[in-house]
Amino acid sequence: MKAMIIVNNGLEECEALITYDLLYRAGIQTDLVGFTQEILSSHNVCFKAHKLIDDIDPSDYDCLILPGGMPGTKNLESDECVQKLIDLFVQSDRYIAAICAAPSILIHKGLLKNERFVCFPGFESGLTPAQGKAYKDGKFITGKGLGAAFEFSYEIIKTLLDEKTAKEVLARIQY
Repeated sequence: MKAMIIVNNGLEECEALITYDLLYRAGIQTDLVGFTQEILSSHNVCFKAHKLIDDIDPSDYDCLILPGGMPGTKNLESDECVQKLIDLFVQSDRYIAAICAAPSILIHKGLLKNERFVCFPGFESGLTPAQGKAYKDGKFITGKGLGAAFEFSYEIIKTLLDEKTAKEVLARIQY
């Protein structure tokens, strides 16, 4: 299994990096894919992407992960390449995971209209979200926000691998 986390300026760095860390511990090959090599988060934390978005083959990945944060979510939503990636993953029946404000991107595309999801309060766009910190419905995995990054990552690991591995990863970090 292989996952990509789209990292861009203005994102909530912990939603990306905690998810990356936990997937890495589970043995899931995960790439931080950016539009530029250096990323500056919404909290002025600078880090580097592993790969540039123009240099990847999307068909190599089983899961597309969208971290939230502001203005990171707006930057993701306004990018044509991200929109095409989402469409490609939907058409090829692969997983899309979004946390915090990022599920709003999927809502605006009409993808969560008939799905159950969670997101950061205020980004529901008139829909009623499910209860809980993370939720999986079909090919969509959503998380409520930074405080739900562990549950969100657990759902991704459980989905891409299995529940035993997901539980082991959380146990090893003393969760």
